Amino acid sequence: MKKAVLLHGTDGSPKSAWLPDVQAALETRGYEVFAPLLPNNHTPNYAVYNDFLFASGWDFKDNLVIGHSSGAVSVLNLLMDSRCPVVATAVPVGVWAHMDDTELDRTQFKDTFPPQGFDFAAINAKAQAIIFVHGDNDPYCPLGQAQWLAQQLDREIVIIPGAGHLNRDAGYGTFPGLIKILEERGRL
Repeated sequence: MKKAVLLHGTDGSPKSAWLPDVQAALETRGYEVFAPLLPNNHTPNYAVYNDFLFASGWDFKDNLVIGHSSGAVSVLNLLMDSRCPVVATAVPVGVWAHMDDTELDRTQFKDTFPPQGFDFAAINAKAQAIIFVHGDNDPYCPLGQAQWLAQQLDREIVIIPGAGHLNRDAGYGTFPGLIKILEERGRL
């Protein structure tokens, strides 16, 4: 059976933004979907999240792993973890790389990123494909940071005009375009 993981963002849940819509679309295509409620998600913490995810009993091998916002950062953190097997496809949606140049609360997000920074070689080794998806006018996560991450990993970035943070406030309560992006690239 095909498997997928959906990781929500800060102060969110598996019912946030377009996650239920994408989950339903994947299940219709025969996927078993793991969409957990991330612990203490007002203050995302890479170590807490990774420990929680790997203690869940879920087999991440060959999964499609999608994350939104801080959940997108969590996708990268997950791939860096030595416990993570190779996944089929990683899709960070509305990701950011670091606290510089953001208006985000530095205390709330201080543990979102690993202190040593991203290990790009480890990330690349753990994903057959990585597709970044970002709004060109994201008010929270600068497009330049998403582009920088994609460049460091030499992976594709799909920029969606006028999509903001790709959340409900930006009109993304559903996101059929994400399924289309994956289908067009043969990743479903």
